[in-house]
This record gives sequence, C-alpha cells and structure tokens, in this order.
Amino acid sequence: MEWNELLTKERQKQKERIINYNKNLNASYIKWIDDSDYPNREFDDDYMTIISSQAFRKLQDKTQVFLLDRSDFVRTRLTHSFEVSTIAKQIASFIFYELQQTRPEEYRKILEENPEFEHQVETIVACAGLLHDTGNPPYGHYGEEVIRFWFKNKFKDPSFTWKGKPIGSLLTEQMKADFEYFEGNAQGLRIMSKSRLKDKQDYDINLTYSVMNTLVKYPNPSHRFDKKSEDLKLHKNGYYYAEKDIMDEMCQATGTKLADGTYTRHPLVYIMEAADDIAYATADLEDSVMKTAFSIDVFIKFYQEEVDRIVEESFESLIKNYEEDHERIEKIRKYQDLRNKMAQERRIYGKNDQESQDRIAHMKSEREALFNDSEEDQIILEQINKITSEKNCASTPLWCLEKALQNHERSEEADFVLFENWLSECRNELIRVVAKTFVANYDAIMDGSFQYDLFKDSYRENSIKIMKKIMAHYVYDSAEIVDMELSAKRILEIKR
Repeated sequence: MEWNELLTKERQKQKERIINYNKNLNASYIKWIDDSDYPNREFDDDYMTIISSQAFRKLQDKTQVFLLDRSDFVRTRLTHSFEVSTIAKQIASFIFYELQQTRPEEYRKILEENPEFEHQVETIVACAGLLHDTGNPPYGHYGEEVIRFWFKNKFKDPSFTWKGKPIGSLLTEQMKADFEYFEGNAQGLRIMSKSRLKDKQDYDINLTYSVMNTLVKYPNPSHRFDKKSEDLKLHKNGYYYAEKDIMDEMCQATGTKLADGTYTRHPLVYIMEAADDIAYATADLEDSVMKTAFSIDVFIKFYQEEVDRIVEESFESLIKNYEEDHERIEKIRKYQDLRNKMAQERRIYGKNDQESQDRIAHMKSEREALFNDSEEDQIILEQINKITSEKNCASTPLWCLEKALQNHERSEEADFVLFENWLSECRNELIRVVAKTFVANYDAIMDGSFQYDLFKDSYRENSIKIMKKIMAHYVYDSAEIVDMELSAKRILEIKR
C-alpha cells in the first residue's frame, strides 16, 4: 500500500463549490467567498461535516457501559468518541516522532512527496475516532445480540413470509448472514455511505474514502469471517451485501483491495482501534469506580492476582517443554517457589526491614545457584528471565498506584482523584507503546500482513488485558448491568 492512495481525497460524490454571486457585490468580496486560493483541506471538511451531522449527534443518547444511567459523570457514546478521537490524534503524533527516529530517510521522502502528510493523518484518525461507534444500536453490544437472536429465530418461522414465501428462502447466504450476524462495525459503514438529506440528492455525511476506510476494522463480508483465526481482522464482518459496491470502490481508491479480490485493513485502522481500546480500558474503569462497581483496593487485589496467574501459566508452559527431564523441572519449580517467597517478603516488609532484606538476599543467591553454565541451563534461564521481565512490566503500573496511595491520606474522594491521575498516566504510557509497536511493525502493516493489534508483544500487553478483564469480571455481569439489560430487552421487544 502507498500513502498517496491511502490518503486519497476521493468521495462518493465530489463536492460542488457554491458561490453566492451577487452583481451588487464587489469583485474582492466574490473572491473571498470563492476560496480556491486557500489550502485544500479536504479532511478538515470531513471533520467539520461529522461534528455537525445528525449521525454523530445521535451518539449523545447512547450510553457507553452503564445503560440508562442518569449520572452526568458517566460517559455516553458521544463523550467516549471525543476521547477516542483525541487519543488517536496523539498516537499519530507519537508515530511521526518514532518514524523520524527510526526511518529518517524514508520519512523525509514521505514528507517531501506530501508536506501535508502529518496533518492529514492526524485529521483522518480524529475523524474515524468520532465515527467509530455510529453503527452501534441502542444498548450497545447487547442490542446487537437482540437483533441477531430475533432474525435467527424469524428465519426459522414459517409465518415470516413475503408474498407467501418464507423470507429466508428469498435471500442469499450473505443477505441472511447480514441479519443473523448483525455487526455495529458494518452498520457504521452503511450509515456513512447511505446517510442523506431529505431530498435524497446530497449526502448528510459525504466523507472521503480515506476516512471511510479507516472505519472498516474487519474488511470481510458477513458470510466469510472466522472468530478463531489468528488474524485479528478476520474475526468479524465489516460490510453488508448492500454495501459491497461501495466497499469495492472505496478499497480500490485507497489501494486496500488485494490481487485476489479480497480486502485488507487500511493502516490507519490500527491507530483508531488502539485509541478505542485505550479509552475503553481507562475511561470505563474510571466510570466503574465512580459508580462503585468496585473499589480501588479491589482493583489492586484483582490486578495483582492476574499478574500472578499470568506468571504461573508462563512457568507451567515452560515446564511442559521438559516433561521428561525431571531434574530441570524440579529446578524450574524451585526457582518459581523462591521467586514467590521473595515477592511475598517485599510485599509484607517493604525495603526498610533489614532482616527481610537479608532473607531476600539469601534466597536470591540460592536461586542463582540453581542453573549452571551449560547451554541448556542458559536457555532455560533466558526463558525464565523473559517471564520475570513480562511480570515486572505488567506490575509496574500497579506498583506506581500502590506507592501513590501509601504517600497520601486515604479517603474515598482523595483515592478517586489519585486513581484518575493514575489512569491518565496509564493512558499516556499506552499511547507511547502503540506508537512504538506501529513503527516496529511498519512494513507488515503497510503490506497488509500484520495480524494483531498494536499491543501485541509490547511491554504493556498484559497490563491492558488485565484492565479490560476487571471490567468483564465486576461490571458486565453485575446485577445493575443485568437489570438494565433486561429493561433494554423489554423495550426492544415492545419496539419490534
């Protein structure tokens, strides 16, 4: 893929310049209205169009996590989208810096060919951040499930007919799958490509293909996706049968259509996706603590237990590689036991207890003596050090939070303010991480072969997984959310 195509300014319908000509106006005023002498900022036009569009404004009535919530603090889809847009723009800015540092000649050439490159990329991802949730139905992912369930049952109902024929028999495989696997991402593309004014001549949102393509996280039809694939972009469907022509036209224009006729992700999708994950992992945590779904102390306990679980699983995976070598397995388990005891000493006594420090020093010596200089032992030790490093990387944010709490007088209000500040620091760190991952995998992203998200194999990969998991554990299955989902279900059943 090439940036000159990826940043195309083509649209579904090219804009026509309208000059309010009046014979009584002088020539200078007419020239002021005709802004042809000004820089062509097509993507800025997209941003302004989105902000004033009906599709975007509708997000104010959709909640993010806590359905039907009355609190002014809790985020809606609208405020969440503004956050995603801002984070995406920040990620892009860090990527520019990383490219300058690691690929100076290549990046200089990009800027020479397109001096507006940085501004264009930042604006495109900011636009995508604003629009990424426009396809979500009322009640979010729960609403998607209700729609899917309804159509799956209706297609089996012999009374669900049109002109005496079962509707299911009149539809192609993909048409049926569009309903049975209804997906907010695909619905977003539908809205962006079909949203028009009342006269049905002009578009309410007539976006550039570059912005539209950055919204397509999953470039697959509804009957050809694979949730179990290692390739993340194959996990869901991203467009319906009704949008197959505009999908093809758009991907041809941006250069994301492959030789075999399939499509790949636009590189800027990875930035938008990461921004959404960061906003979700940090902002939703903030809302949950504010709503007392769980306390900060509960969060710390859960986080530490998850880190320990991840480390234990890594050690067990290592042990499986030496199933027949009982001596080495014993060494690994001994190393693991000493590591746990040392961590417990630090947790209980801290760094100021001399007796504890002496015990830790003794255990450290004992641990180091477990492996000799043989090649096999050094390979094992290298793998153990990798596990320990991953554990330390995952634990670092938690240590910072615990230290901050220890240095402040505890109260519910003070704890929450501190937690907000900690989440802000996490957000900034995650932004830097995904920028580095994007640049480290730049070639694979640009040729369409990159299969993962931008947290993959980063030193904060486990951190964001844990932050997401606590939401699933304490919030999504909580009594409050279940009660609100049942209310939503009753409302949707009445509507249909």
